[in-house]
Amino acid sequence: MQPTTSILADFITKIKFTDLPKKMVEETKILLLDSIGCALAGLNTEKGRIALLYAKKFDSKPEATIMGSKQKVSSPMAAFVNGELLNALDYDPLLAPFGHITPYVLSAGLSVAESKKVSGKVLLSSIVLAHEMAQRIASGLVVPKGFAKSTSREGAIINLPIHGYGSNIFGGICGLSKILGLSKSKIEHAIGIGGYWCPVPTLMQFSEAVPSSMSKFSPAGWLSQAQVTIAFLAEMGYTGDKHVLDGEFGFWKSFGADGWKPELVTLGLGNRWFFDNDMLSYKKYPCCGAMHGAIDILDAIIKKFDVRPENIKELNIVLNLLAELALWKNRDIKTHIEAQFSAAYVFSVVCHQIEAGYKWQLPETYTNLNILKLMDKIHITTPSTPGYESKNFMVEIILEGGGTGEQKRYTERDVWPVSFEMSRRELLQKFSRNSKEIFSPHTIDQIIKTVLSLEELEDVSRLMDLLSPA
Repeated sequence: MQPTTSILADFITKIKFTDLPKKMVEETKILLLDSIGCALAGLNTEKGRIALLYAKKFDSKPEATIMGSKQKVSSPMAAFVNGELLNALDYDPLLAPFGHITPYVLSAGLSVAESKKVSGKVLLSSIVLAHEMAQRIASGLVVPKGFAKSTSREGAIINLPIHGYGSNIFGGICGLSKILGLSKSKIEHAIGIGGYWCPVPTLMQFSEAVPSSMSKFSPAGWLSQAQVTIAFLAEMGYTGDKHVLDGEFGFWKSFGADGWKPELVTLGLGNRWFFDNDMLSYKKYPCCGAMHGAIDILDAIIKKFDVRPENIKELNIVLNLLAELALWKNRDIKTHIEAQFSAAYVFSVVCHQIEAGYKWQLPETYTNLNILKLMDKIHITTPSTPGYESKNFMVEIILEGGGTGEQKRYTERDVWPVSFEMSRRELLQKFSRNSKEIFSPHTIDQIIKTVLSLEELEDVSRLMDLLSPA
């Protein structure tokens, strides 16, 4: 049987830009623009500031841009810092069913594409391949039962669709292989090296650890930096295990999976795309995606009925079982990471109508006494909560009676229908909000136009130069 690495490497060497579905190319440009904006906003976080300080400790070849910074560094260092920035706010796109792919596979390609001065078509091909390969390899990993979590209610088990994001290392390597033009054999070696360098799966540990870790689900900066190092090593002749994905003791077992299904990984390769537009969603808010639907409803109620936070008597929210995990239940917010996941905190911030963006995670926001006080009135229900079946709403807000003594109650029925998807206009507005404190309106417009016509660019370093403040 042909090794999985061999099949994937053969596909990577043969695929051309013209083979990519046009709709996918267009969506990839939007994904890139949104991700750049998320990285720029991430500069306002402690995680982002530490990454920048780390880069300044080392003298390195100035060949790649740290987005939003005047600093140019080596491509591995740029991959590290930009990787940290991309997910710093938890504002990045989600790709179903596995979630966070982009922060782990985009940064390395951007840094090397800039240093090699490749065309926009090559970069777009790389981004598509990086996401496609990450999705495919993750689909072959059987999520282990040992990472499931029981809840207080019998039969209510938390099963995440993925148990670790470290496997994204393969996606980034595959994308870089396209940029560097690696041969099939060297791509196989690069994938083999990646299997041995991949960090352990820590997603459930992160979800249950309070206080939280800045490494989050898995260290995006480290994975991105490792991908660049691996790709260059393979190019130089460093060898890896070409059979790393398969066999009794293959990567799947090292990664803690319950099994490996290579037939899913190679299914319809080139004809059926796992990196599909319908599986991609963008975040309106810098917090866990599981809360976004309820946030949309709550925001619509607040705006329609001019709800003031001081008039709220009770706020009841129904979420899925993720809200049973420690980070989601936590109400003692000490860091911007914890602010991304605390359900009570996030909904209190929404009630106070703070503009979506990095300000949600500033210390002055998560220590604001009014926000903390309202959290006491917020109640979260999940399928594990007694009486869950009786909840016939997703959001219920009850207001004090005021002078009349008559309470008011609103649910999603009072604002239906609510749009849960971001329009193209909203995505462009999000990018502008995320970048307005770094760039002028003229530069923002230039960046948008350059990204949306990326396939026409002969040298992507021109785009990256725009991302460095004058």
